[in-house]
Amino acid sequence: MTRIRPCWLLCLALLGFALTLSGCVQSDATNRKYYILEAERQGGPAKVHTDATLRIRRFNVDEAFATRQLVYRLDEFRYESDYYREFLVLPGVMVTEKTRDWLADSGLFGRVSSVGSRLESTYMLEGNVIGLYADFRNESSPVAVVEIRFFLLTGPDARETVGLARTYRAECPVSAKTAEAVVEALDKSLTDILTRLEPDIEKAVAREEKVEK
Repeated sequence: MTRIRPCWLLCLALLGFALTLSGCVQSDATNRKYYILEAERQGGPAKVHTDATLRIRRFNVDEAFATRQLVYRLDEFRYESDYYREFLVLPGVMVTEKTRDWLADSGLFGRVSSVGSRLESTYMLEGNVIGLYADFRNESSPVAVVEIRFFLLTGPDARETVGLARTYRAECPVSAKTAEAVVEALDKSLTDILTRLEPDIEKAVAREEKVEK
């Protein structure tokens, strides 16, 4: 009779554990889904208001919503994150990029750049995402909430004065209790905010240009 030495028994046990773990990891990865907000500006660019450069700093996100996982509000004090449904990139990066692309397409500035660019800027936009979640407190009519505080700085190196300081909040109905419906509603809420932000920035820039003249 062939004897199996203890070391071989240990190796076989470790191999079996590794294969089991591999199966769990593969199953976990298969179940996870990733999303991204689009928030694309529709229509042609507005009339260029200034040839100045707008620089956009990466937005901060309140810690409760800084995770890539979708966040659901269940009651007054209880929130829950979805381990299997998450954004492809961090919310701060994603919302910053969508805002940059939106304002670049608007035509309000000659150039729109990000932090790190060597272009000298006259205006700088800062943002703080203070809400990014699906509110299920009312189960019959859940909504997707996006809330962002914006600051438009003006002057040399865009650090002298605050031309605009405003908080925008948008709520959009969630059509179904699915991650896809939540992301779609969040996207509409962000689109609504950027739609309102654009004319407010235009007015702020117009005031600044008038003062300079």
